[in-house]
Amino acid sequence: MQNIQQTTMSDKDWATDLLILEKHMTLSYSVAANEASTNQLFQFLQSLHDETGRQQHSLYSFMEQQNWYSPAQETPANIQQAASQAQTDKSQLPVH
Repeated sequence: MQNIQQTTMSDKDWATDLLILEKHMTLSYSVAANEASTNQLFQFLQSLHDETGRQQHSLYSFMEQQNWYSPAQETPANIQQAASQAQTDKSQLPVH
């Protein structure tokens, strides 16, 4: 018989797992809404997307208050570099 070790998840682990799930759900609803075949379906999927986004933001805020999630602070130089790269990428897109 195999030795099965039981592990438990902390509150932080649960919150992190849920935040990842919320991010994936928000992305999936966005794609589904953009590909909806009717306006009614689009509106429904868009409302799910918006609600999931609000839940994701609430969870993020809670995790930040608990010091469980703190994104890296960007420097002005890094922001400028990202903006320059985005402008370069944009200039390479075909013009319609």
